[in-house]
Amino acid sequence: MNLIFLKIIHSKKREKFILHIEFQSKDEMGMIYRMQEYYAILRKKYKIPVEQIVIYLDKKPSKMQTQLPDNEVFKGFQLLSLHQINYKSFLNSGIAEEVILAILCDFEEDKVEDVLEKIILTLKKINNNNIALEKYIRQILVLSRLRNLEEIFYNTIENNMGTTFGINIKNDIFYKRGQMEGKAEGEVEVEMQKSKQVAIKGIEKGFDNEMISELTGLSIAQIEQIRKEIK
Repeated sequence: MNLIFLKIIHSKKREKFILHIEFQSKDEMGMIYRMQEYYAILRKKYKIPVEQIVIYLDKKPSKMQTQLPDNEVFKGFQLLSLHQINYKSFLNSGIAEEVILAILCDFEEDKVEDVLEKIILTLKKINNNNIALEKYIRQILVLSRLRNLEEIFYNTIENNMGTTFGINIKNDIFYKRGQMEGKAEGEVEVEMQKSKQVAIKGIEKGFDNEMISELTGLSIAQIEQIRKEIK
């Protein structure tokens, strides 16, 4: 069992901070990472310092790790802007997963339709298996939405599938847009179910709606609905 206490502390001696206390009844080996996750959520939401204390209640001596090694402490990240990279750098890599990323890069003066065709033709050369190609094209669809290229993507696929890509469009799963969208929606549904399970665990641990929303990306209304469902 564990209980969580959160409070914003105002002090004349120092700037205000969040005090996060957790009462822990068992020796949990992954506690350090859970506290790290809470720290990140609280720091992001309130943008003030966070002090964390775990109060251990079991009689047996605890073996919980209380400090992270230097190589596990987050200190920042490398920023990579794909819009500053020529798409041909990925197109010519020979690795399917990298070729797919070309859809997010700089097309320079090339037409979007031409770039899409080049990407799919390159993927077909890397792996001529239609099942593998189907997977790759579905991934390109998801990425194309990040650049609002979805409609151009569909038109390119539907207009050139048979002639340019050498695929029998009558039998191919991509010939019907609804089927493509259905697969994409199915993937979204899986992610929603995962978020729902995380939300349920958060509710069971006594988290408030705002913290659960930060963890899962769900709206407050969705979390309230989940609370009603599990009562």
